[in-house]
This record gives sequence, C-alpha cells and structure tokens, in this order.
Amino acid sequence: MSDVAKAAGVSAATVSRALRGEPGVSEATRQHVSEVARQMRYAIARDASSLAGGRRYAIAVLTSEVSPVLAGAEGALRQAGYDVLLYVLGDTAARAKFFDELPLGRRVDGVLLLSMSLSAAEQAALESLEVPHVAVDDADLRHALRTAVAHLVTLGHRDVALVLSDGVDETYDEILLAAGLTVRPEWTVWCSPTVDGGEQVADVLLDGERLPTAVISSNGAAAVGIFLRMQRDGRAVPDEVSIVSLDGQELTRVVGLTAVEGAAEEQGERAVADLFTLIRGGEVEPAERPVRLVVRNSSGPVG
Repeated sequence: MSDVAKAAGVSAATVSRALRGEPGVSEATRQHVSEVARQMRYAIARDASSLAGGRRYAIAVLTSEVSPVLAGAEGALRQAGYDVLLYVLGDTAARAKFFDELPLGRRVDGVLLLSMSLSAAEQAALESLEVPHVAVDDADLRHALRTAVAHLVTLGHRDVALVLSDGVDETYDEILLAAGLTVRPEWTVWCSPTVDGGEQVADVLLDGERLPTAVISSNGAAAVGIFLRMQRDGRAVPDEVSIVSLDGQELTRVVGLTAVEGAAEEQGERAVADLFTLIRGGEVEPAERPVRLVVRNSSGPVG
C-alpha cells in the first residue's frame, strides 16, 4: 500500500480509504488512486481490512431464479466494490440445505433476497446472522398477479390456472378467488423456474378433466415452456388458452408472451441501495415498486 501511496502522491491512509470506498476522499482522488493501483496491479486485502474496519465487502444474494432483478443487483454491488456470494435456491432440497447449514458465517456484511418468500424458520435462521438484509419480496409478485388477473377478467376469462415456482406460497390462489375466478385444486400447480418445468406442468394441465381458458405463470421461462407445449399439442394460443407471465424476461418478449413487467433491473439496484443504507446504520422507508402490463400475442378474449 505504501508503494501505491508514493506513486499516487498521497498518504497510505488515503489509499486505504479510496480503495475501500470509504468516505473522506474526493471522487477525483479516488479515481486517481484506483488507476494507480490498477497499473501497479495492487488489490486491497479484503480479509485483512475487515479485521480493522469491521467490513467484509461481501454481500450474499439469495434468489430462487436467475432474473433481471439479479442482474441489476449484481451490477450495483460490483460497481460499489463488493464481492457477491450468489446462492440460487431454485428447488426445495437446495433451499432446505442452505438454511439448515447457513454457510455464510461471518463472511458477509449483508444479505439480499430476490424472488423469495421466507418461512418463519428461514427468517429466524437469517436473523441469527445479525447482519442487515433486504428483500424484493412477494408483494411485487402479488401486485403483478392482481394486474394479470384484472387483464384476464376484462377478456372474459373465469377458468384460470395458476403456475407457481417452487417455494411460492399456495395462498396466491386467494387473489383469483377474490376476483370471482374459478379455482380448482388441479389448476394451482408448481414447477421449476425453467422452460422444461413449464412444459412438464403443461402436460399436467393437458391431462386434466378440463383445460382452463387461461394460464398465469409466476416465472417467465416456465411460461415459455407452457406456450411451447400447448403449441405442440395443437392448442391455439390465445384462441384456446391465453398465457400471461408475471415475469417480463427477455425470453417472454422474444416469444411474444403477455407479461407483467416491473423495471426488474431497477428493482435490484434499489434493493442494493437500501441494503447499503442499513449497513451504514440508516433506516429504509418502504417504496412502491411500479409494474405494468405489456399485452402481446399470448392473451385474448375467451374463444
């Protein structure tokens, strides 16, 4: 560090603050020191600095799926100089193993949860780490579901299936009931958040006594799988069955699926900003996360 300080013409303390992203250094000086350090191939030892300052400069990100929210969050974390410990808990077994073992120890400054609703036991396990955590929680998904349901109701649909990713609470079907829709046990189904998972769940719906007139999927990749399987079975979309995704992935746009989109990357960036506020000892006010319905070729009036 002393060599970097000498080359940059600043003190070692300034080099330390600049490379750690600590306050008390102007942006121009920070950039200058960072450039000198880069040219000298110097990297601050995060583990050693954490012993002195209490920071580990690492954030754990827990998510049930790879999504645009994750892309926004990861980009914001790396821009701030934080390492990212990513855990994709896309199925029940992986999730149970993580919360049983809780491998984070004291390795992180905070935890970011994306697309995950925690049980009481999982919440208690997370709080035992005694580090701040922020969630882009299921209120977003519920808002998106209400938006999708309202769209289908205006199109005359009453028989609607609900396809949920692993780990999502089955009480989401209460939103369909509140809108006056028919809810049958076999029409609330779960699948992995993948195209293959969507195809498998479509097989279940096709094998049922009666096919719903519309399907809402909480995951974009699964929605694409449902769409592809319906087409292979000769079912016209949207004439025979409408499909709406609650996840506006790029894949849904390419296929032309109606989707509820919510500026997902911006949600991830905002969640990171909130987490940094908590790490610094501040408070975070709940914020409304905007969603919008984008109607494409996969939804239409009841045939």
